[in-house]
Amino acid sequence: MSTFIEVESVEKGCKVIINLDQVTEVAPLIEGGCALFFADNAAVGGKISYKVKDNYSVFKQFALQTVSTEDIAKRFPKVKATATTE
Repeated sequence: MSTFIEVESVEKGCKVIINLDQVTEVAPLIEGGCALFFADNAAVGGKISYKVKDNYSVFKQFALQTVSTEDIAKRFPKVKATATTE
């Protein structure tokens, strides 16, 4: 199932709904807002950019974070094993 989000388009000057599953990159802009990049099938490795007024943090909440073994160890500390003899 696709994830859709409403954003404020700079080019169109109104709110639009985009499919986040099609976004390949989100880059914050110095002047504010973000540039969203979509794959351009007409060019090899090509991208189409789309400027929005929405803040980078809006998109950051949808990003997945890489988890390291250290992150897992901090989150789930190992339980000390007790020696049992029968």
